[in-house]
Amino acid sequence: MSPPVTDLVRDTPALSEYARRMWTRHQEALARAVADATGAEPDDPRCAALARFTLGASALARDSADPARALDAAFDLLEHGWQAG
Repeated sequence: MSPPVTDLVRDTPALSEYARRMWTRHQEALARAVADATGAEPDDPRCAALARFTLGASALARDSADPARALDAAFDLLEHGWQAG
């Protein structure tokens, strides 16, 4: 069961969009941290992609019936890529 304020934000389009923008504004800082941690160039698009995917995984989990499973799947995909079989 989620807290009432979480339900309010999720169920109100303007609040939901605002929350998404506030969360994703950290993408650039996270991309820089990834670059610093890995020795990549600050403008390496892989760092930006990883930051975007990571931040987006939280939205996937938040909207999922099984948030833990959704996060596990997202990060497994990031770690191993698509293994269609």
